Amino acid sequence: MKSSRLLLTLASVLIGLSGCVTDQATQKKLEDGKVALERNQFDTALANADAVVKSDASKGDIAAGHYLHGRALEQRPKSDPAAAAGDLQLAKTDYNRALQLGPSKKLEGYIRASLANVCYFQDDYATAFEQWSTAYDLLAELDLKAWTLYRIGLSQQRMGRFAQADRSFMQVQSLYPNTEQANRSKEKQGATNFQVQLATFNNPKSADSAIAELKQQGVNATKTTDVRGLTIVRVGPAATYAEAMQIKQRFAAKYADSIILP
Repeated sequence: MKSSRLLLTLASVLIGLSGCVTDQATQKKLEDGKVALERNQFDTALANADAVVKSDASKGDIAAGHYLHGRALEQRPKSDPAAAAGDLQLAKTDYNRALQLGPSKKLEGYIRASLANVCYFQDDYATAFEQWSTAYDLLAELDLKAWTLYRIGLSQQRMGRFAQADRSFMQVQSLYPNTEQANRSKEKQGATNFQVQLATFNNPKSADSAIAELKQQGVNATKTTDVRGLTIVRVGPAATYAEAMQIKQRFAAKYADSIILP
């Protein structure tokens, strides 16, 4: 399972996002489902969302129900990578169905941002970029806009569009200075290729042995020292993310915790 889901904060009460007048029963189901989601009571959130989706409520409210259902699927704990992949696909179905129902512009922004999140973790970076780009103009909260623009840059990097990614990261720093998003953008800026960080060693000699072994296999391996004095072994450069992923998978048995940079 991936360690960081890049989930957007559920920034607004679902009630009222539909742009329609809601009946009291539907309103209560959505409100109770939102509260359950915030309390990590995922089964309750899913049950409430299902009740709204299967009701004769307005299209806008049913769209909100699908959004709530998708968010609960994304956020609930995963037992293994297969379960995580399954929940992502189910959430994607919810978000697409919600969009087909013509939600309010405000809700559409949240839906597209969440859909982009799913696509990103399905390695569909082109769709993630497209959905986050559309969501950016629909979102009102500055914090969400900053995260969305940052993630647009991440998607551009994954597609190998490094110059475009740098422009997005610079925009984050310019438009949202002194924020976590700006700090992360600064760290990501300047990449021109991909590297696979295989391992971190306390003993430099162990790192040298690993590099010698990798070079015997025809792999270009290098080492660097981080701020903690630990030795990092990396393989690269890789021109594309797909190529970097192949390297990562090649050495997954021995270096299970390897990561792709940037």
